[in-house]
Amino acid sequence: MTEVKGKSGLLSSVKLHVDDTGGEGRPVVLIHGWPLSGESWSEQVAPLSAAGYRVVMFDNRGVAPSSSPPAPYTVEVMADDALGLLDHLQIPIARIAGHSMGGWIAETIAARYPERVHAAAFLGSCNPPTSWEKAITTVERDLARLDYELPPLFYATETMRYLPNQDLQDDATVDTWLMLAGDPEPWPNPGRLGQYEACLKWSTDPEHGASWPAIAVPCLVMAFEHDIDSPPARAREAAAIIPNAKYVEIADTSHLAPFTDAEAVAAALVEFFRAT
Repeated sequence: MTEVKGKSGLLSSVKLHVDDTGGEGRPVVLIHGWPLSGESWSEQVAPLSAAGYRVVMFDNRGVAPSSSPPAPYTVEVMADDALGLLDHLQIPIARIAGHSMGGWIAETIAARYPERVHAAAFLGSCNPPTSWEKAITTVERDLARLDYELPPLFYATETMRYLPNQDLQDDATVDTWLMLAGDPEPWPNPGRLGQYEACLKWSTDPEHGASWPAIAVPCLVMAFEHDIDSPPARAREAAAIIPNAKYVEIADTSHLAPFTDAEAVAAALVEFFRAT
């Protein structure tokens, strides 16, 4: 465990994952979404390391074994955690990539602390919020407020909503996902509530996207063809506002692309980071 002090003065403990096979230079920080962990990037580590990058991953606050301080959390607080971790590792500037909620954290760092960011990639995250996103996150926040341990099958099926429709119509695919995700570890409060509150606050912020025109670092907006949380049309809209942002869309995949289409996601990241 690593103790980190955020820019706001908040202290948290995070589990750190560092792959040094890519050498000491050119660090890449990968920030996960909820309710995942740093290990969710495991399929991207080898390609990035082979390209010469030192890969840094960590578990956000609210995800065991990292600390779960009392709610509420915000995306900005978790961005402070990430910057505190970079300070701890003595990394003054890095390439960063974030998936889902992790993309919001990466976006916040790129907008507020451009001097710490060489280039930033936002995966399945950078878009004007949709009515679906706000509604489902409200439901998840309200369930977390009840502080009730829901059946494991609930979380498995909730995750599967991210699969393309054709996959959900295939029994073999559904059975495989149920086997992989059907018995998750309980995610207790305050971490669960804290992360859901952070997500809902971000999605309902009336100033959402106000920082996009001023982002000065090279950015990649990566979208997935069948993503319901960050639809490609909305992601293209955001990419058009961010100065000189590159837009990439991975075909025939969904919000779970870093798992289901790991090779394509990694290749797009390596290509973008090499060009910056």
